[in-house]
Amino acid sequence: MAMTKGNTMKFKSLPWSDDFMYQAILNHEQKYNGKFLTCVKSTGIYCLPSCPARKPLLKNIRFLATEQEAIAEGFRICKRCRPDLFYRGENQDENLFNEMLVRIRAHPAAFQNIGTLAKSCGVSSTKLNELVRVHAHISPAELLNRERIAAACLALVTTSQKILDIGLAVGFESEASFHRQFLSQTAMTPSAYRSLRDTSEFTLKLPADFTPDYAWRYHLRDKSSLSEYLDEHGFTKALWINHVPVIIHLKIDNATAYCYWQQPSTSDVNSQPVGVLIHQQVIRLLGLNTNVSAFQSSAKQNSQMARLLAQSSPLYIPMTATPFESLVWAIIGQQINLTFAAALRQALIKLAGPVVGDSSLHIHPSAINIAALEPQQLTDIRFSRAKAQYLITAAKAIVDGELDLDQLATGSAITAEKKLCAIKGIGPWTARYTMMRGLGFADCTPVGDSGLHTALQQFYQLDKRPTATEVEQLMKPFSPFRTQATTYLWESLRKKS
Repeated sequence: MAMTKGNTMKFKSLPWSDDFMYQAILNHEQKYNGKFLTCVKSTGIYCLPSCPARKPLLKNIRFLATEQEAIAEGFRICKRCRPDLFYRGENQDENLFNEMLVRIRAHPAAFQNIGTLAKSCGVSSTKLNELVRVHAHISPAELLNRERIAAACLALVTTSQKILDIGLAVGFESEASFHRQFLSQTAMTPSAYRSLRDTSEFTLKLPADFTPDYAWRYHLRDKSSLSEYLDEHGFTKALWINHVPVIIHLKIDNATAYCYWQQPSTSDVNSQPVGVLIHQQVIRLLGLNTNVSAFQSSAKQNSQMARLLAQSSPLYIPMTATPFESLVWAIIGQQINLTFAAALRQALIKLAGPVVGDSSLHIHPSAINIAALEPQQLTDIRFSRAKAQYLITAAKAIVDGELDLDQLATGSAITAEKKLCAIKGIGPWTARYTMMRGLGFADCTPVGDSGLHTALQQFYQLDKRPTATEVEQLMKPFSPFRTQATTYLWESLRKKS
């Protein structure tokens, strides 16, 4: 074995020739990451074999087996492929995406187009597109618009700046483009959004193909729910706003949603205006953040998507009012049927959900409410001991700050799934269901879901139900819209029943 100059470290021999390893790095082969390092003599840096940077001549390269050897020989980490993150078990792309989000949110107007954004990240436009699709489940252009609109929304309710000035300040090139993008994401004009600061009602302009039937069916899975109901006057639900219970009323008439609310007590004056928070939750409840048009456009080049779309009218994917409500539903629904899950949810709401004012409506328990429970209280209402423990553990993780669902919703899908699965009792199905219905990610496959497995068997006319591995493969043609595809597949079972 070779020795360092000071004879303090033994160098590991490598089982490949320099020519073989050189060919591997020319091909950017990821399978050799962790097996050897490329140390460039002329620049003094060390890289992973998959590093996308331009390769020097072989005579200027030294191959070493470990990071410790590279550091001992005086080589520095490559800022492009970040071998230090790899050896710490961190995902380079995940870090790159998170760092990019920080830059966009600090200065949304700094990136005029996708090329500018890609350059700031040190990647090609192709790599940027892949990065954002994997982590945000949307395109880079959609990500930029989402963050610009978020910045504009904050400025509208916290400043007195002119609306046009706000649009230009966050990066839109004209008043027309600002209004168009703002309306598509918030279902109202910027001036109407600004009025949310001091109002107790608002209206939303709905897409022409929007119908509320699917949203109502989703929210009323429990026909005897204590926290929401639908009657001839519309949909009514109790919500937490600024940690205070509020009752909202929603009525859909043609292409307009009318919303007003009752607030029995005063909210925290230091928080966002009540109207702003209710608007966010109504957008979630109606599924208005669903990119139906992009899904339909993709179907023109994808026969499987086209066949799926033909089975149903357009579906806007409703979400729970809060991410925590979705997580609770997912934990309750583990390995039991829908009827029993709805009964457990109702019992939980009755046990831990406060009654709002002098109404008969309970509000869905918050993480604080559930964290304060003892497992015995849940087993007394027919929860299994394991399910009771999982639910309380998840609630305590949120209360203690270990799990921030709101932050996960606007970050990386990869990070979100890892954070969720790190909580005891949360596996891939629970995490992905929460990501679909609670965090709003567009490309999730809840592998292990009985309904999805059955629907795929029928859709592809298979002899037997697909395995988990087969489900992953069968859902690939629907990427990056697997959340919508899953919903259409679930709906296909309802229509056949």
